[in-house]
Amino acid sequence: MNTQTIQATVNSRLLQKASRLFTGTMEGRIIEILQNARRAGATEVHVTNEDGFVIVRDNGRGIDDFRKLLDLGSSGWDEDIEVSEDPAGVGLFCLAPRETTIRSNGKSVKIVDDGWTGRAVEIEDDTGAVPGTMLRFADAPWTPEAVAVNAVFSGLHVFVDGVECPRLPFVTDAAANHAELGCRIQVCRCNELGEWHNKARRGPFYTNNVLVNFHGQVVAFDYHPVSEQNLRYLVDLTGKPTGIRLMLPARTQLLENEAFATMKAAMELEAYRFIERCGKHALPYKEYLRAQ
Repeated sequence: MNTQTIQATVNSRLLQKASRLFTGTMEGRIIEILQNARRAGATEVHVTNEDGFVIVRDNGRGIDDFRKLLDLGSSGWDEDIEVSEDPAGVGLFCLAPRETTIRSNGKSVKIVDDGWTGRAVEIEDDTGAVPGTMLRFADAPWTPEAVAVNAVFSGLHVFVDGVECPRLPFVTDAAANHAELGCRIQVCRCNELGEWHNKARRGPFYTNNVLVNFHGQVVAFDYHPVSEQNLRYLVDLTGKPTGIRLMLPARTQLLENEAFATMKAAMELEAYRFIERCGKHALPYKEYLRAQ
């Protein structure tokens, strides 16, 4: 009997559709580019709008291997980032099919048209001194408002046309560390959320009461582990190894895996601890017994 096998592959047709598959929104482009800058060790990002182009400069360590820029699925990040952030390896493709120039570490490339879908793109020597990485690409203006909501909790100093965006901690020192999840969890009342937390509560009528901060990208969902409905839950990833994952390719929802279930159990625990610290409660008797 002849044994037949099947094997996972990536068809070249996928590359032809890259511009329609990955983060096709302005918000997606902002998130991807800020995340890439932070992963490269940047502390500052400067965004400039200029004659139909957006220019993004960061002070990170730059690009070591330009050949990986158009290698769909290859992130190029080290093992620590792989286990803590699970990068998808599609970051630069968020700019497809826009005319894009990248300069870094004495090299530059210009990607246009079918350069995004398989045509070879020449890497050139760049004699101009560019610290970190510079991107220049065609796009609608990146306004301070559009950038700020994705920069405020990133830990980066982000400037748009010379004006710095707000920069705030996602949780306070009161947050409980959950090393097994690589995150900190804080429970608070709904009226204790600040302006920028509330802006991240996307969804119909802002019903989402859980905010998870993936190093600046905030994912919101609705979950009520206890019956006190005015509680809010903030989950801040610490950069340590974690099983908490985002669904691909959109990266706007959490993957419902084992770590997700553990996170929900930790949120319930922190809810009861929060209520205990308040000194009074209105829990049903069944939840009171569970809290004990």
